Amino acid sequence: EPYVDITFTIHIRRRTLYYFFNLIVPCVLISSMALLGFTLPPDSGEKLTLGVTILLSLTVFMNMVSEIMPNTSDAVPLIGTYFNCIMMMVASSVVLTVVVLNYHHRTAETHVMPLWVRSVFLQWLPWILRMNRPKKKITRKTILMSNRMKELEMKEKASKSLLANVLDIDDDFRPLSVSGGFMRMNGNPVENNIGNNHSPTPPTPIPQATCSSSRELQFILKEIKYMTNRLRLKDDEEEIVSDWKFAAMVIDRFCLITFTTFTVITTIAVLLTAPHIIVE
Repeated sequence: EPYVDITFTIHIRRRTLYYFFNLIVPCVLISSMALLGFTLPPDSGEKLTLGVTILLSLTVFMNMVSEIMPNTSDAVPLIGTYFNCIMMMVASSVVLTVVVLNYHHRTAETHVMPLWVRSVFLQWLPWILRMNRPKKKITRKTILMSNRMKELEMKEKASKSLLANVLDIDDDFRPLSVSGGFMRMNGNPVENNIGNNHSPTPPTPIPQATCSSSRELQFILKEIKYMTNRLRLKDDEEEIVSDWKFAAMVIDRFCLITFTTFTVITTIAVLLTAPHIIVE
């Protein structure tokens, strides 16, 4: 007599609504706060503190997830993958915040801006991100024109240096004429009386007051040149500091756009992959 065989198939599934409103939504809000950290000015002093605080809060949420999820190594839970991606994003934002603060506080006395930094962060990347500096519009035409002007300035400096060296050699080794005339010693013309029959003319005495006034005028001129060079050097240093600050601002804007795109894509991918977010 055959036995009656009854087979029951039971599908057990966790309800995802609890995890969605208690873990996913707070994680999205915290990650959005990390994105807002890139809009915070570096001079505020709280830029790095905000990133570290958000990273610690995500660590607390990660511990809650690990306590709720079953202990298994067969598969990685989807919510755990999402938290790991967001935590990696926040940790990367903290690292890039350190880079931004480093660039923002650089000066002309401590750092020299490399050519690739100037080309990438002051020209091409601001042009791609549609960023402009005050009184300096950044377009493709201005970038190419600026590079061309720099090449011409370098060539002009090289040609002036070569011409100055040639003139110095010519002044130091100019032959002395036998029939008389002028020669140049140390850049000053000196009369040559060799070969002349007449006796040299005695020098005319210069009044003492004229010599004193001349020395005072030379001293005043020297001080004016020093002050002018100092002001020009100060303007150059301020321009270099401004370039470093603008480079830090460009990195901030680039990180904001990149991490915002990463967060949105990751969140949408998790929501679409998770089966039955809302179960009736």
